[in-house]
Amino acid sequence: MVGVSSKGLYGLAAMHVLSHAVNGRTMQVREIAAMTSLSHSYLEQLLSQLRKAGLLVSVRGSSGGYKLSRPAHEITVLEIIESLEGAIFEVDKNVGSSIILESFWFDIQKRVQELFSLKLSEIDQSYQPFSYSI
Repeated sequence: MVGVSSKGLYGLAAMHVLSHAVNGRTMQVREIAAMTSLSHSYLEQLLSQLRKAGLLVSVRGSSGGYKLSRPAHEITVLEIIESLEGAIFEVDKNVGSSIILESFWFDIQKRVQELFSLKLSEIDQSYQPFSYSI
């Protein structure tokens, strides 16, 4: 079913911060934690998973840390979320006896995947800060 937990949301936040690293420099966990207001230990778990999924590279040493494995315009939000959560919307092959409902659910699955196919670099372009007026 559709759903993104805090794990996916926080992982996306960390990847968003890393996408803004100047010249793709590595960022230390404490820097990312400070910018995302996430706990250091939880963030380390998320970054480790993202590294294992091939979305991040880790560099050891005093100037080490994490950086994106590919440019932000090559990484989709769907890749990030699914590397942490698994499939965000998966239709059971036996969705019922109605071909109409089966078509409906597969169409919904396609739309969810299209929505989450937004590139990491497009988030800033697509969603500008807004303010409330009272």
